[in-house]
Amino acid sequence: MRKHRQGPLTGPHSAGRFVEDALRNPHNRAILDGLPALDLPDAWLVAGCLFQTVWNLRCERAPDAGIRDYDLFYFDASDLSAEAEQVVEARVRRHFASLPVTIEAKNQARVHT
Repeated sequence: MRKHRQGPLTGPHSAGRFVEDALRNPHNRAILDGLPALDLPDAWLVAGCLFQTVWNLRCERAPDAGIRDYDLFYFDASDLSAEAEQVVEARVRRHFASLPVTIEAKNQARVHT
């Protein structure tokens, strides 16, 4: 079992620390840097790639250790079809083809369908 790095998880600097730690994963940083070029409506990098990076650092592991995929959520109510989501996901994968990670894009506007 690895020793956990000590430090507060809450407090006035916790949000800034979370972002700083999440950006120590070079894949998170590359995705966030490239995201504006995709021009997806209300797009976010979310889920395990963020919190797993932070836990990895707290456990003194590589920032990207054990992260299976990177999730992009966007919100586009103009087309709720699975086909439109597949087109976006293919575009995202082409855009980030140079990264050695799996990126999944999901339209949160169609979650209810």
